[in-house]
Amino acid sequence: MFKRLKTKLIVVYSVALVCFISFLLIYSSSHIHKEFTVFLKNELQQSNDYINTYCLSFHKPINKQFFSYEIVTVLKNLSHKSSMHITIIQSDGTVLFDSDADFQMMENHSYRPEILQATKKGVGTAIRFSQTMKADMLYVAEYFDGYYISSAKSLDTVNALISSITKNILVAGIIILVLSIGVTFINSSTFTKPITESLQFINNFFDGDLNARIYNYKDDELGLLQKAMNRLADSIQQRINELSGEKNKLFMIIESIHDPIALIDENKKLSVYNGAFAHCFDLSNELVNKYYYTLIRHSDLNAKIHVSLLQKQKIIFEETINNKNFQIFIYPFQDPSSGVLLVMHDVTEQKRIQQLKSDLVGNLSHELKTPISIIRGYLETIKDNICDHQTTQQFLEHALLNVERQNAIINDMLKLNQLETSTYYLNETINVKDCISRCIDLLMPKIQKKNLTIAMELDSLPEKITGNDFLAEEIFFNIIDNAINYNNEGGSIAITASANTNALIIRIADTGIGIPPDEIPRIFERFYRVDKSRSRETGGTGLGLSIVKHAALILGWKIDVSSSMNGSTFSVSIPTYKV
Repeated sequence: MFKRLKTKLIVVYSVALVCFISFLLIYSSSHIHKEFTVFLKNELQQSNDYINTYCLSFHKPINKQFFSYEIVTVLKNLSHKSSMHITIIQSDGTVLFDSDADFQMMENHSYRPEILQATKKGVGTAIRFSQTMKADMLYVAEYFDGYYISSAKSLDTVNALISSITKNILVAGIIILVLSIGVTFINSSTFTKPITESLQFINNFFDGDLNARIYNYKDDELGLLQKAMNRLADSIQQRINELSGEKNKLFMIIESIHDPIALIDENKKLSVYNGAFAHCFDLSNELVNKYYYTLIRHSDLNAKIHVSLLQKQKIIFEETINNKNFQIFIYPFQDPSSGVLLVMHDVTEQKRIQQLKSDLVGNLSHELKTPISIIRGYLETIKDNICDHQTTQQFLEHALLNVERQNAIINDMLKLNQLETSTYYLNETINVKDCISRCIDLLMPKIQKKNLTIAMELDSLPEKITGNDFLAEEIFFNIIDNAINYNNEGGSIAITASANTNALIIRIADTGIGIPPDEIPRIFERFYRVDKSRSRETGGTGLGLSIVKHAALILGWKIDVSSSMNGSTFSVSIPTYKV
């Protein structure tokens, strides 16, 4: 824009100057030609009067016999000295004398313009090309008594003078034009520089450079305009920063929400969403300004969004999407803005917890009902055989065993509840080797009762790692106890340790009955037993591996299980950053 403005200024000024110079050329040429013609006319008219006076001085009639050698010589000398062509013409148009040609060979001059004009007005003037002189001539003819005297002068002098003046004016005009263009270019550059800076500032500001400003502005109207633009930019930048801050806060809030959230505008395009929404529908690319039905691959949800957009109706329903349960809220916006807000509250964990609670109540009722029934039966038998000391003693021992089993279930339930409700435990320095040794010591009576062999290779373990002694003991105690319960009589348990760049790995392998492959994913469930009869015989509660699972989650450890016909192996991986 500013370049065009500068060009316009230069072109307009140059055209105006060219027009002025052209006008000056035309005017000066016309004026000089006119004035010089008048001057020549007067000169020629005076010459005609002089010739007439000269001729009358002889007191002879003006005819062919009048022009003696002496008169002809005088007239020709006068013509030569004055650079003037003299012709004397009889009233009938016959040429009586011509200073430059043979008058006898000349045609009749009665029809020449200057003669015709002189006949009417006494004096005639004409400008034309002379065949005799081969030049443009100015003719002035005067009628005297019975004859015409016509004198003429070439206009070559006038034309040469006009040409010279025109050339000088043209050269001066070109010089003035070039200088003027240069001056105009400098002035226009100076004039358009603030406009250039202003446009550059506006372009930079619109391109996102909010710190762009105009510096070194002058104290004139354009300077005041630039100063006002700076103030406007400051105000806009402040407002943009405020809006950006609010927008960032809003996006942070939306992004921090774990439930999928999306805003769909009136054009059915996605305008705002969070990471949970993209993850829910397994979307990775930029989603803004894309139609929602190309992103949400669920016909029922799309249909309800369509209804809400059309009818501006709030819709709440539950739906299963990608194996997750959601309580979905669709809120329509009221005019003037249109669109809907989609909020998908993930209730999968709630339903799972509800199911777990339901299963827990059922399993716990079943697990507690059995020992209570057994205890009741023993007590009723004791009541009926109160006098039989031996039977009473035997049944009391069995009742006490079931009381212990019931107490173990309650204690494990309390431990499991403690692990599930407490997500934070104090980090401390522990010795894993000592922790495993303590567990072996506690379980030694059961080991000896089943005649099991214990082999430990824990030399690769460091003396100290960061963890929690209580949780670590719960993990190793329950895994080793599980290896004892499901081992065969006279079997063995091998506890080994190894280390790699990523983790410490402790393996506890037994030679027991093993775990069927399809049941391995379920062994960490509450009250789940591979062999229920053996677990009850050994006093197992069915909660040990659930305790192991939750304790490992809190510590950030990983539990892997492998099994075959020859026994099972539990691998405990401790990340190296815990060392």
